[in-house]
Amino acid sequence: MKNPVVNALIHTFVLIAVLTVNALANILPINGLNTGEVSALYPSLFTPAGITFSIWSVIYLLLLAFVLWQWIRLRDTRTQEIYWQLSPYFILSSVFNISWILVWHFLYVWISVIIMLAFLVTLTLAFLKLQQANLNTRANRFFISLPLTTYFAWICVATIANIATALVSLKLSSYMLSPETWTVIMMAIAFLLAVYITLTYKKPAFAAVVTWALAGIWLRSLNGDSQLIYITAASLTILCGLLFLFSLLKTALISFK
Repeated sequence: MKNPVVNALIHTFVLIAVLTVNALANILPINGLNTGEVSALYPSLFTPAGITFSIWSVIYLLLLAFVLWQWIRLRDTRTQEIYWQLSPYFILSSVFNISWILVWHFLYVWISVIIMLAFLVTLTLAFLKLQQANLNTRANRFFISLPLTTYFAWICVATIANIATALVSLKLSSYMLSPETWTVIMMAIAFLLAVYITLTYKKPAFAAVVTWALAGIWLRSLNGDSQLIYITAASLTILCGLLFLFSLLKTALISFK
């Protein structure tokens, strides 16, 4: 029997666990290194400026809103059915989030890639399940769709960054191509993914997240020596920003019809 209270309690517990582990990772810190210091051990040209990672604050606030909305709409069977369908993916993604933090801090970089890929697959399935759900109100779209879309978008970018870091850790970042060329390819992949997801599923939030990530790479490239990365990051940031504005305007026009 589906019990909405139990489901909401489980979601609350796993989110608190995620927030606690992520906070302790930097407060203690785990293994004597905070998350950024681990990243600094493997300098990758795809890694954005430090301020870019402040998006995690936005993601966690949105996830708090996601869980809070579940409690608020506890008597709404239609809304609870959506949460029930998303529940396995939300729980699994939380497990992978915590696992990734622990593995990352203990410097098991390639294991972290495997976990990140599992994390990405889980959120991809959640995102696809979301497209099948009947989000019948603007409130449901804001409190359910927006948090998961933002989370999914950032993990897409984080997966690319994680792979780039793993290549650096094995000194393979120059394999066949220069590090600059690999970085340009990775940025292009992130941009093309944003184009596909944003236009196919009408999700301006996805484009906004990728724009933020590309802007972070652009910002970091200001202190670098690579004109190629600077020009590519700047160009793709502008293009992705325009994609976001176009999608946002189109979505707004459709919703007001």
